[in-house]
Amino acid sequence: MKLTLGYALIAMLVAIIFFTGSASAQTGIVKGRIKEQGGKSLEGVLVRATNVKNKTDLHDTLSDAKGDFEFASLPAGAYSLSFEKQGYKTFITRKLEVAGGETLKLSQTIELKREGEPYSVIHGAVLYGVGYSLPNASVTIERIDGGKKFKQETVSREGGEFAFRLRAEKAKYRITANARGFQPASTEIEVESEEVRNIALTLLPAK
Repeated sequence: MKLTLGYALIAMLVAIIFFTGSASAQTGIVKGRIKEQGGKSLEGVLVRATNVKNKTDLHDTLSDAKGDFEFASLPAGAYSLSFEKQGYKTFITRKLEVAGGETLKLSQTIELKREGEPYSVIHGAVLYGVGYSLPNASVTIERIDGGKKFKQETVSREGGEFAFRLRAEKAKYRITANARGFQPASTEIEVESEEVRNIALTLLPAK
């Protein structure tokens, strides 16, 4: 009975070793480093490995304080890696082949670019009569809520369109349109944060 039990334990141990070796042969290691473009290492970057053939096969990890990341047991196959962190533009690699039992180290450090500052946009059109567009009208925007002074001027295009790009912050503006032979027209608008607003200014003939 003891002999039989001993053989059973040995068989179980061999099976475990075989299974472990077989599993490791079917997975690979992927590692690399991430930093800000022209700057320091980036911690807390979400690195996602997506199987090229099966898009639902996803594997996630995070970069550490040194910007290093590692997938310790990625099933063999073809993957693309994406790198995401708030305030930075997402970066996606080309297809990478992960071989079982091997380590793939990215030859170059991944550099993430910072996103531009958030902004608001006011789109508009200068019109006259019953919906006719008015090109070459002078359009001025001015901040009127007592905040930091801001004033800008542009000219309406062929279809009467104009646009102003502003900082994404709560503010109140007055937009005024002028054109020869017409009375000026203005409107006031409040912007809360990063958003797009649309307005129309209709000019009446001068008296």
